[in-house]
Amino acid sequence: MSEYEAYDTIMSIASHSFNLMFGYFSLVFGFLVMSHMAAKRLSSQLVTVVILLYTLACLFININFYALNVDLDSLYAYTLDRKLGGEYDLPWFGMNPVWVPQSLTVLQVVIGLGGYFGSLFFFFHRRKEAAAA
Repeated sequence: MSEYEAYDTIMSIASHSFNLMFGYFSLVFGFLVMSHMAAKRLSSQLVTVVILLYTLACLFININFYALNVDLDSLYAYTLDRKLGGEYDLPWFGMNPVWVPQSLTVLQVVIGLGGYFGSLFFFFHRRKEAAAA
C-alpha cells in the first residue's frame, strides 16, 4: 500500500464514520421528537414495533461505528508504523499517538449507546407522564 493509498483510505473511513455519526444523531433526534409528540398515543403493539425498529437501526449504526473505527485504528497504526520505520515520508502525519484514535472508538460507541438508552428513557418517561395525567 502506497503512502497515498493509506492516507486516502484513512480519510475515507474517517469521513464515512463522521457521516454515520450525524445520521445517528438525526435518528435519535427524530425518535425524541416522535416520543414527545406521539409516545402517549401509541398502543402497546405499536410501541413494541417502534422500539424494535428503533433498536435495530441503532444497533446497526453502533456496530458500524465500532467496525469502521477498529479498521481506522488498525490502518492508522499501520501507517504510523511505516512512517516511523522510514518507509513512508509523511512529515505531517502521526502527531497523535495510537491510543488517541482507539479511545475515540470507545467514546463514539459509548455516545451511541448513551443516545440510545437516553432516548428510550425519554420515550417511556413521556408515556408514563401521559398515563399519570
